[in-house]
Amino acid sequence: MSGVTNNRFFGARSWRQARLVLLHPKFFQGFNDFRLRRPFDYRMLDEWPTLDQHRYENGRELAAECRLAGYSVMWIERTRVPRSLKSVVVERALARRSTN
Repeated sequence: MSGVTNNRFFGARSWRQARLVLLHPKFFQGFNDFRLRRPFDYRMLDEWPTLDQHRYENGRELAAECRLAGYSVMWIERTRVPRSLKSVVVERALARRSTN
């Protein structure tokens, strides 16, 4: 399996791979919508391409995981991933890499 196909099912195995996902505009929107406690409006997803839908949901999921873990992440500028969020993502990527 190629790395890209692998990422679809198992997630990124490096910061380099994960960064591309986090920088997606819909990921950022989903993350902040959850962080700001905005409800999930399924109607808006109907207007988006599938990749945008997935990235939005991925953003909300990661924000939920951060909240459950007790991390407070303020992500203001889409192209500048906060260090605390990067640490969480890198830790997950390294854990995935070690399972192979």
